[in-house]
Amino acid sequence: MSHGATRGQSTARCRDLALVGWTAAVWLTGVLAGNLTSAVEPPAVSTQTNTVAEMVFTATQDYHDAFHDVTLDVEFVTPQGETLRVPAFWAGGRVWKVRYASPQVGTHRWQSVCSVTADKGLHNVSGTVVVEPYRGDNPLFVHGPLRVADDRRHFEHLDKTPFFWLGDTWWMGLCQRLSWPDAFQQLAADRKAKGFNVIQIVAGLYPDMPAFDPRGANEAGFPWEPDYARIRPEYFDRADARLFYLVDQGFVPCIVGAWGYHLPWVGTERMQQHWRYVIARYGALPVVWCAAGEGTMPFYGSPRAQEEAALQKNGWTEVIRSMRATDPFGRLITIHPSGTGRGVEL
Repeated sequence: MSHGATRGQSTARCRDLALVGWTAAVWLTGVLAGNLTSAVEPPAVSTQTNTVAEMVFTATQDYHDAFHDVTLDVEFVTPQGETLRVPAFWAGGRVWKVRYASPQVGTHRWQSVCSVTADKGLHNVSGTVVVEPYRGDNPLFVHGPLRVADDRRHFEHLDKTPFFWLGDTWWMGLCQRLSWPDAFQQLAADRKAKGFNVIQIVAGLYPDMPAFDPRGANEAGFPWEPDYARIRPEYFDRADARLFYLVDQGFVPCIVGAWGYHLPWVGTERMQQHWRYVIARYGALPVVWCAAGEGTMPFYGSPRAQEEAALQKNGWTEVIRSMRATDPFGRLITIHPSGTGRGVEL
């Protein structure tokens, strides 16, 4: 089972991820059918430094509400002995996936930890990821993800190569407003030719519209079911193609979790679930997180504007704390402030 993330088209990357997942699923099917013992590890996954490896887990049973009933994490131990607890995401049906990346060359061991300990397809599964040096020319993989430099005055890559943030705003880039692949790839080519290196893009809960506005759907619909009952993996499957393509082209995705005024509608707890899901799907990419757009701005014309602004200030502070606790890769976190949000204490 192998996956090497190089500077190819997003279709090639998705094909590689699918092959990794297919092999893992076949191995797990053998375990569940009794052809293999649970003590036998799946084949090692091979990847390159700073690129994504994906493992797929298949539950042994159906769940009435898989998104809420099951929490799956995978603990990775690096060659240097560090332990990273990486959240997995529900991919629909009985399937969960975990994505992992590391700058450390060598063998990384992993073991799954599931809230439903009796499910042998999800709990206490173990294996290895073998990370080799990156062999391509994508600067995000050559130099590593972004961080704040020691002087606290500029950004740099993990290897200390300076990074000048030149971002373009595609708030609606993951919905049908920017069609995939033609319009999306055309815009990416234009921005790449002009020297842009960051794309700022919203993960489903958009500005300038109410919840579940038809303009916010992509080819698979909305990111959440009505009343925010549960996440819809189909929406994020379509987002995967776009975000992986941006990374393939050398762009850093700055992923905005939601526009600020969605928080009173969604609720703080569900917004934390939303962000856990986004982190699980995209945290292994060289991304930057923007917790919210205009974090304390209430919805347009709201009669409860002051009350909602205070609720959003407190709520987004809690969400950001949860993001820091959830993200094992330590990606940068920011927020897009409104006029009342510049004094928020995070």
